[in-house]
Amino acid sequence: MKVSVFSYDFPHKKSQDFITRLWLENIPVAMVIGAPPVELPYSKTAFRAKPRYGGLIHPARVCDRLGIPYRAMDHNSQTVAGLLKDLSIDVVIIAGARILRRSIIAVPTVGIINFHPGLLPDVRGLDALKWSVYRDVPPGVTAHFIDERVDAGRIILRRPLPVYGDDGWVDLSLRLDEAQVELLPTVVRMVFDRPAQDAYEQVSGGCLNRSMPPEIQRTVMAKFESWKERHTQ
Repeated sequence: MKVSVFSYDFPHKKSQDFITRLWLENIPVAMVIGAPPVELPYSKTAFRAKPRYGGLIHPARVCDRLGIPYRAMDHNSQTVAGLLKDLSIDVVIIAGARILRRSIIAVPTVGIINFHPGLLPDVRGLDALKWSVYRDVPPGVTAHFIDERVDAGRIILRRPLPVYGDDGWVDLSLRLDEAQVELLPTVVRMVFDRPAQDAYEQVSGGCLNRSMPPEIQRTVMAKFESWKERHTQ
């Protein structure tokens, strides 16, 4: 089974970690395709929940050192669709990507796998950790085949994460990042063993979340300690 990775074409923690982990686990990658940066509208935030990473390495350099072919292209382009077909790619793993079009999703023979930092279908979309607290859902990661909806498709594996009493927002965000990298080889091997998508549960229901408005973020800050108590291991 042939694997490709969609990454970002700039230094990016998940792109770097996914490419490296696949290499360490002896899972061959036929090509990494890095999408150029896109200027997104600024979203106001009442508080920061995510870590600020430093010392990141551009995925092109990582691939060069590991002997993995790398191309920088728009993931939704016809060039990428043709490249995936020419390489006979079965599975694409998302390490960094924007919303993908139907014409791209349909190309890999098995499918495209995303790792979402929330439990689907309970928490779909952006700001997953903040919405988990708001909706009183435990933190977790979901690996799933994507379809044309956002954070939907078929669930391959869901993994709730432990919560500790002295956790802060950044602690939990880091644990969510680490859990995705940890689950990556397990999920890929599951799909190798059972490639038919209809063998997996369809994501149904759930509310698609946008960036959390600042006024709701302030409510979430007040709920954080009681949420931790309910979900502490």
